[in-house]
Amino acid sequence: MDVPASAVGPWLALGAALGILLVLVVGAAVRRLRLPDRTGPGAGAASPAGGHDDLPGFLEHPPGTPGAPRGNGEGWTSLAPPAPAARAVRERAPAAASPGRVIAAFAVAAVLLIGVAAALAAARTPERVASSGPPASAPDAAEPARGTVSARLAFTGVVLEEHAVGITAGYPELELTADGHDATARLVLPTANCLAAEPPPAAEDARCRAGRTEYADLDAPELRVQREGDRWRVSGTFTTRLRPPGGATEPTGRSYEVVVTVAPDGEPGSGWVPADARLEWGDQHAAGREGASVVRQDGG
Repeated sequence: MDVPASAVGPWLALGAALGILLVLVVGAAVRRLRLPDRTGPGAGAASPAGGHDDLPGFLEHPPGTPGAPRGNGEGWTSLAPPAPAARAVRERAPAAASPGRVIAAFAVAAVLLIGVAAALAAARTPERVASSGPPASAPDAAEPARGTVSARLAFTGVVLEEHAVGITAGYPELELTADGHDATARLVLPTANCLAAEPPPAAEDARCRAGRTEYADLDAPELRVQREGDRWRVSGTFTTRLRPPGGATEPTGRSYEVVVTVAPDGEPGSGWVPADARLEWGDQHAAGREGASVVRQDGG
């Protein structure tokens, strides 16, 4: 069983702190054993208990000579108190905190702080459980696509630009392939400059002169494909480019918000069938060109 790294981290920190504490305690103990015994200079062998030694005086002044000291004669009791015995007084230095104890106290405080921090970190770390399934996604308002759908759609004209005299019209063509997991679409947009206020039915109209053709490709997830009953709904923003002959593609700087709905005229699995297609181009609407749109649906 794999243990999350977040659960092991606090225990590693605590173990490291305990190891540091052990090293400090051992060092303090060794230092304590090596320190000499701090005693005062008066520490020495105590003078032997007893009275004053009178042997030197006896030799200098024998009994019966003038100036001889008076000793304790027989039958006489000395009334003077005996001289106190000299006692060795050990002077002790003022009590001071041992370096080992100070280090040990700091080490214990550090270990306690690290232990509390590790416990708090372990308590705040959420338990991570590996998930065997894919992450849940937010449900779409419409029914997700099922099966596979392919479509070739062509629409009547839409206005791309308005001029002082006439318009620039576009005639969108869309190729689509989508299933329940992926989708891709290619937009081909032939243009024409027409002396008219509204787009003629086709770019080949006598009032129009052919212009440049724009291209755009879009894939999921930017391309959204949904199924609404018997209809498919395709939407996305297409950014177009030009393909000059013998040159690299050039961006046009134009983007179009496109929504297409298509319904097959036939049962699924029966091959290519005519399609009922509708186009929303910004705030404009266009219908599919008659006999120019087909769709194929395989599966449910």
